Amino acid sequence: MGRLDGKSVFITGAGSGIGRASALRCAVEGAAVTVADISAELGQATATAAAEKGGEVLALEVDVTDETQITEAIDTANGRFGSVTTLVNCAGGSIGEDAPVTDVDLDVWDHTINLDLRGTFLACRAAIPHITAAGGGAIVNFTSVVALKGSFRGHVYTAAKGGIISFTQALAGRYWRNGIRANAIAPGVVLSDRVQGRMNLDDSTPLDERIETAMAMNERLIDRRHPFGYGVPDDIANVVLFLASDESRMVNGAVIPAEGGAAAY
Repeated sequence: MGRLDGKSVFITGAGSGIGRASALRCAVEGAAVTVADISAELGQATATAAAEKGGEVLALEVDVTDETQITEAIDTANGRFGSVTTLVNCAGGSIGEDAPVTDVDLDVWDHTINLDLRGTFLACRAAIPHITAAGGGAIVNFTSVVALKGSFRGHVYTAAKGGIISFTQALAGRYWRNGIRANAIAPGVVLSDRVQGRMNLDDSTPLDERIETAMAMNERLIDRRHPFGYGVPDDIANVVLFLASDESRMVNGAVIPAEGGAAAY
């Protein structure tokens, strides 16, 4: 018996990184999984891998910043699998052009706020009626360690991820009435393909060596006191699984730090 048997999980940004790892994990645990990604190719690759693990899977090409697209995608998943019970908002990320407030180009604001905050907002807007119709369920949003401490140079990404914390708490405070729990995960440095590419890390290099390199590059954000602040997408997918499952029934409105304690000491 899977930990997500009977659940229909809609995951944005599921073509790569944490979203992909979460889709595979949810499929293994018995969920019907909708893989939503702006890249049809990456989304289909994730869906194929998830289906090989025995799950029911649907791949949809979706730009989460477009209200019509995300609404139609969630309606499609609802029609295919019955009411969506779980929404996981993984779509997002920072860009290299982000910078302190006095220096950053406002084009970075438009891109980052639209993707990270508006995208999360629109997906919740579209999914909540379906989760309500299912009798309740779970929303898992993604914030970041950068929203928990003030040492990240990208102020736009920090603002977006801070907004997700407040938004998640507002969801929890309103939609408990509908049987919906809303929580957020704040990862540290996750060595996804995108992050490794930015750091020029080779996936064939042993993980401990990649972590050592990443740690040297991010000492202001997560220093050597926090060796558990560096991980891989599967580490975060395990947290997603817990929050999506009934095992977390007493957890609502929480921000789960998955950053090795970097925001605590």
